[in-house]
Amino acid sequence: MNTESSTEELLQDIGRIWSESYHGILSTHSLKYQGYPFGSLLPICRDTKGNLMLLISHLAQHTRNLENDPRCSLTIIEQGGGDVQQLTRLTCLAQAEAVNSTAAAERYFRFYPDTRRYQKELNFQFYRLAIKHFYYIGGFGSARWFDPSRIQLPIPFSTADEAELLYQLNSHNHDLLRQLLDSNGMPTGTAIEAVGCDPSGLDVRFAQELKRLQFKTSFGDKSAYLQHIDTTNRDSAFPST
Repeated sequence: MNTESSTEELLQDIGRIWSESYHGILSTHSLKYQGYPFGSLLPICRDTKGNLMLLISHLAQHTRNLENDPRCSLTIIEQGGGDVQQLTRLTCLAQAEAVNSTAAAERYFRFYPDTRRYQKELNFQFYRLAIKHFYYIGGFGSARWFDPSRIQLPIPFSTADEAELLYQLNSHNHDLLRQLLDSNGMPTGTAIEAVGCDPSGLDVRFAQELKRLQFKTSFGDKSAYLQHIDTTNRDSAFPST
């Protein structure tokens, strides 16, 4: 395998982990105990520019740490059993900043609807993680640094386009959505809702659980995206799981 093809395969693997992860370990610089890292398990969501979004309490220790030093890292890991050291991991070195974006907030609330009251009633604040560097570990002997421009790709759909696509899937094409889930071995007997879409796949919420349907190819145009789902053989629209 030549270097170019090897790098491309690594980037595809990173993109898969990046898009399939809904939580990670946030590491901040401890304010209380200077010099020590402080880890927190948190839900995550990407905004349309590809940045990671967090919704955190102003009372939380990690928030206080970020206010004192915005430098942080977030580590995500693929799902799987067996030897955890064989699982793919991705560490994102980042700079955190408080944000006030209605569009980003609404996208986050689609993924985690129960958190809406946290912002309204408990004064939780959104933070964006501006990624500076990625460190990829694909098991023993496979570790590399990557520039974020090669991984952190923006979603080309506008906020309105994504909302329309989701409306179409959840309302007019809900039976098709269930068939797509069923063909990929995912449960369809519970409440399901498509909550996010991007050129390479679809994010679906099953009650309190989030799962990813990954496309074999990418579709950056709204019409092509819907047409692909509507007309492509359902067994080939998504890779089998």
